[in-house]
This record gives sequence, C-alpha cells and structure tokens, in this order.
Amino acid sequence: MMRRMTAIVLGTCILLSGCAPSAEDRYATEIAGSFQSSVMAVTEASAAGDPQSALARLDELQDSLLTAFDAGSVPQSRFDDMTAAIALVRADLELAVIQSAEVVTDDDDDDDAPDKPGNSDKPDKPEKPDKDD
Repeated sequence: MMRRMTAIVLGTCILLSGCAPSAEDRYATEIAGSFQSSVMAVTEASAAGDPQSALARLDELQDSLLTAFDAGSVPQSRFDDMTAAIALVRADLELAVIQSAEVVTDDDDDDDAPDKPGNSDKPDKPEKPDKDD
C-alpha cells in the first residue's frame, strides 16, 4: 500500500510540474499558481494516505482547469496535457480507494480466524476424571 501511495505522490508531482507555463504556452502566473496549490493539496492528501480526500482535491483542480480553459486563460495544449495527467492520477487514486476498502473488508472477514482468542480449531480440553477414593 505504501508503494502505491508513493507512486501517487510521484504522479501528482509530475502533474505539478505540468502546471507551470512553458515559453510557448504562457498563461497567467496567477492561474498557474492556483493550479500548483491545488496539485499540492492532492499531493499532501495522497502522502497522508487519504485517497478519498485526494480525489476531492483532484476534482477541484479539474473544475478549475475547465473553468480557466473555457475562459480562454489556458491554451489547448496545456489543457490537454493537464487533463491527461489528471486522468492518470485519478486512476491511481481510485485504485488506492478500492485497495483500502479491500483491506478493511479483509480485516472484517478475520473475525472467525483461528488465531484469535476464543476462535481456536482445537477441541476443548477434556475435564479431569474424578478420583476414586
């Protein structure tokens, strides 16, 4: 699970680097800063092991990107790059959510495990026979 979260954090860092405007795709520094802040929120939630929160922050980032694109503030090439990166990070986060749900379900299924006290497969000890005096 930790390896998965590390991959997600790395992916969001790559996404973060994609938010900075390049020479050919200049757009407002304010917008780029907003995107970078949003990506940091995704990264921090991922690093904290909270993929649900990271997904919520990713939704906010995607909404901001779409709004800026519709307003003409983000060029098509940058929009396409960021949308692709968001999709990759989303897939990883959704998988992390599923895996964390499976871990919880697996823990719940262990209620009948034989290694827990009171759930042994061993038969009870027989009682000692009464001594004849």
